[in-house]
Amino acid sequence: EYLCHVYVRSDGLAGVVIADNEYPQRVCFTLLDKVLDEFSRQVSKMDWPSGSPATISYSALDGYLSKYQVQTSRT
Repeated sequence: EYLCHVYVRSDGLAGVVIADNEYPQRVCFTLLDKVLDEFSRQVSKMDWPSGSPATISYSALDGYLSKYQVQTSRT
């Protein structure tokens, strides 16, 4: 019923989207690319290995999830 889409960048940063079979694969990887790109600009690379939601503030994720959920509802 669900697919796990994983994107690992050459710098070691990775992201995962779990979506149902109807969610377009292209959209998953576009979302991952944008989120990881922005995250890497906002959060120091030194914080990636040991960071957690308690120590890293990245509030843009909710906006991206809302945007991409609405976008697929229109297609």
